[in-house]
Amino acid sequence: MKLLPVSPADRPEVERLLAGTPSFNPADRMVALELVDDVLAKGGQSDYRIVCGRVGESLAGYVCYGQIALTEAAWDLYWIVVDPAFQGGGVGRRLLEVAEAACRAEGGSLLFAETSSLPDYAPARAFYEATGFNLAAAIPDFYAPGNDKLIYGKKL
Repeated sequence: MKLLPVSPADRPEVERLLAGTPSFNPADRMVALELVDDVLAKGGQSDYRIVCGRVGESLAGYVCYGQIALTEAAWDLYWIVVDPAFQGGGVGRRLLEVAEAACRAEGGSLLFAETSSLPDYAPARAFYEATGFNLAAAIPDFYAPGNDKLIYGKKL
């Protein structure tokens, strides 16, 4: 897999990838694309970093992460999305490794990821748990009644 910073040519493929992920609603997709647009507009001045993973000519997935404001060493994993055609093949793990290494290189020692408690997000929760994250907090009814915010954390 070839790993490259996001480029303008990647934006339509990221949009396709997000649209093909059933658990993401229109608001989720809009926020994810706003972060892509921020990185494309601001480059290194953006608060976010995005790395795309390509297998051949296909966008297999991408990861978006950034340092949490007002912290010395805490980072957020904002998005990690893998094309269903490439899921289970190590793409997500490789993207996570790249994000973790970049965070450590910039002095990061903690990485957080948040997700929903809804059944559609069970694969995300399983991925985080399988890659060394632990449930750090649960906020009941955060997104909507019955839809808790789950915050996973990992020491880097």
